[in-house]
Amino acid sequence: MKVIRAALLALAATAVITSASAAQEQKAQGGQGGRREMGGMILRGITLTDAQKAQQKAIREKYAPQMMQLRKTSETTGTPMDQVKLGEIRAAQMAELRAILTAEQQVTFDRNAAEMKARGAERRSAQK
Repeated sequence: MKVIRAALLALAATAVITSASAAQEQKAQGGQGGRREMGGMILRGITLTDAQKAQQKAIREKYAPQMMQLRKTSETTGTPMDQVKLGEIRAAQMAELRAILTAEQQVTFDRNAAEMKARGAERRSAQK
């Protein structure tokens, strides 16, 4: 009886750990409730090679300090983020990300970008 109880306890513990791990992974990948890393929606439908993933990571790391500085400045001053500067950083990131893609992948990337832009415009017009 104790062996069965111990086995069930171990099984339950494994299930809890696996669930927590999966939830953290989902958030890290931009799942519900998590922050989206660069490339979340824009890369929907695109499978990156390992080399492209490494390049994507390098691009993300290149621009991270600039993004952090914008956030810090905003928090320190209590003012909204500089949307012009934010747009410039994002545009540069997206241009570099697009450049690492194949021609076929770029077609999907461009379609995703257009859809994201349209959704953003809808949200902005709904807020007015």
